[in-house]
Amino acid sequence: MQPITNLIFSIAIWVGIVLLQIIVMSIARFFEHTSGQRTYYQLYLIPISLTGISALRYLWRVFLVADRWPDFVGDPLANSLMFISGLWLIGLSNALHEKMMGGKTNERR
Repeated sequence: MQPITNLIFSIAIWVGIVLLQIIVMSIARFFEHTSGQRTYYQLYLIPISLTGISALRYLWRVFLVADRWPDFVGDPLANSLMFISGLWLIGLSNALHEKMMGGKTNERR
């Protein structure tokens, strides 16, 4: 019963991660439409896709290779995709934050 529970929780976590990314993309889209400033919200599809591909890679190991249950270790390709996805999200979220806060300022208060 333990492996099935791990599989269910892993799928739920991956779906949650993708949903959070979709929410951030929706915020960027909403801000672009309401403010008229370009946010390039379409670029959020890159980390969403990379996260989905890495999650499918983990599941592929479970069902076809059957050497281990899904976790976030042991697959260099999937780990690399998750890492690249995270870097994209950091960059896009930082750019969105700067746009929403009115740009960079050199003053510290």
